[in-house]
Amino acid sequence: GGAAGGGGARPEGASGGYHVLKLDDQSKRPLAVSAHAWNKDGTMVAFCPMNNEIHIASFEGGAFKVLHVLKEHDQRVTAIDWGAAKNRIVSCAEDRNAYVWDLKDGLWVPTLAVLRINRAATYCKWSPNEEKFAVASGQKCLAVCYYEAENNWWISKLVDGFESSVLTVAWHPSNVVIAAGSTDCTVRMFCAAIKGVDKKPPELFGPDAPMKKIGDLICTIPSKGWVHDVAFSSSGSVLAFTTHDSAVHFVLCQEGQVPGSGGVETVRASGLPHVRMLFLSEDCVVCGGHDNNPTVFARKGGRWAEGRRLDDEKSAKGQGQGASARNAAFNKFEMASQQGLGEGSGGGSSLNTLHQNCISGLATCQAWAPGGQCAKFSSVGLDGRLCFWKVPKLEELFSALAV
Repeated sequence: GGAAGGGGARPEGASGGYHVLKLDDQSKRPLAVSAHAWNKDGTMVAFCPMNNEIHIASFEGGAFKVLHVLKEHDQRVTAIDWGAAKNRIVSCAEDRNAYVWDLKDGLWVPTLAVLRINRAATYCKWSPNEEKFAVASGQKCLAVCYYEAENNWWISKLVDGFESSVLTVAWHPSNVVIAAGSTDCTVRMFCAAIKGVDKKPPELFGPDAPMKKIGDLICTIPSKGWVHDVAFSSSGSVLAFTTHDSAVHFVLCQEGQVPGSGGVETVRASGLPHVRMLFLSEDCVVCGGHDNNPTVFARKGGRWAEGRRLDDEKSAKGQGQGASARNAAFNKFEMASQQGLGEGSGGGSSLNTLHQNCISGLATCQAWAPGGQCAKFSSVGLDGRLCFWKVPKLEELFSALAV
């Protein structure tokens, strides 16, 4: 197949640069990337080119080289997470399966996780101590999986209570609390402690938030749009989630208080909806999605606000002339109406951003985030590109507010 890094690449610079990960064998066009994850030191990346394969590539000297192609899944891989401590990969797919991959004698060996779901798995995430992982699904539930040495497999306990598909999960640093976002426009937090794996969980959020067994509902946080992604800050004091109504929400998670009881702080995004988010520090989170441009939200003076878009160095030249994906879409239809161009007539134009299509994933690694302060991260998109981004200083984030 096409080599990683082929199809043209821009070297890393102030805006980070990009690499095309995989080209289609026949058309030689970039293949969309549905998920990616880095190893501990950022020298290897696992990614899925929107099919049933997981490609493991090394990254040295600014170039990618595919070392392994994992084909255990039968349908499109929806999420990948690479555990830094134990160097294990967990993946899930639309085939309703999840696998844990261990590197043994130079080969990645899969172990099936028994999910017991009859709909697609939509997202997966290791717990902070990597003893468990969670899998979201279209079955209106999530599966919390743990290893059973007697049978050499990963078994699951299902957590339900959702009214629609679950799209995302995030672990609290305590390892015993999980947050999940659903297309029923709600974020729910549950106890995720498993007897025999975890110690008796403390009452983190007071007596009104039960923590006796797995699946105990801690709180429900409603919103006005599908929940695309959720994330905890490194200390667990803030829960953030992004919704399809172009909003990013922040919830304080203080000990002794039920999360959300003090209200939810909502920041309206200036552009299109974000579908992925990543905490860069306790006071800073980056989001990416349909604007094709990573946008930083930061806490200043105790309040969260939208900062700058990280791709503004390029897009600033086109402000007012279709710099954003929204304006580009309007311009496309305007040109089509004026020139009579239809779909597939070759009348497309490139955007003023590194990503030419929706951002589908954001990721970092331990080496790029020492002490919980992320200095660098990567993004992948439906344009097949992987872009690197350097995190600006906090004072620079508000120097140019997004238009």
